[in-house]
Amino acid sequence: MAFALSPKSRRALISGLTFLAVGSILGGGALLAHPYYTDYRAKQSQKTLSAALETPEIKKAFERKSVPVASPVSRLLIPKLGVSTVVVEGTTKEALDAGAGHYSQTKLPGEVGNIAIAGHRTTYGKPFHNLDLLVPGDQVILETPVGPFTYEMVSPFDGHENPWVIRNDDWSVVADTAEPMLTLTTCHPKGSARQRLVARLKLIGSPPPAGSGA
Repeated sequence: MAFALSPKSRRALISGLTFLAVGSILGGGALLAHPYYTDYRAKQSQKTLSAALETPEIKKAFERKSVPVASPVSRLLIPKLGVSTVVVEGTTKEALDAGAGHYSQTKLPGEVGNIAIAGHRTTYGKPFHNLDLLVPGDQVILETPVGPFTYEMVSPFDGHENPWVIRNDDWSVVADTAEPMLTLTTCHPKGSARQRLVARLKLIGSPPPAGSGA
């Protein structure tokens, strides 16, 4: 025997299905709009950070090695990929909303040791979207308040191709190094945080020492 709904029940069922359909449409739209929204937010943040990077206050903080979290540390340039983004101090969510952040436990640009930078790959300006396209010989420039530092991709590195993929809980790549190096990390594969993609570079150029006359 067929089960008949009362007019009131039918109206309630139709209303419920309509609500679910509208919710699904709105949810799907929000999901599609999310990358554009985060890119817009990052673009606005970058404007503010670019101006702050030029201030005497940030230069003094950089020289003291005490840059506040979410404040600018340097501008990162990847000529091959057309990337130009201001890197902020820290890798908190707030800091990374600008696009790229400096791992606070690592060295600052130009220092002897490992400077590590994390960057978004699919949202918030996605500065490391095509990090996998770098090859040995490609260069990355860090423009800091005290001058530029140029790093070059090396290969192989510690038995790995460069760049290479690691687990998302492998923090060994941000450990200190005996030489001045630059480590770039991002999510892998694109759109997933399941793994990390890592690129390792060595310092090849920096400002002349003070008083050198160069």
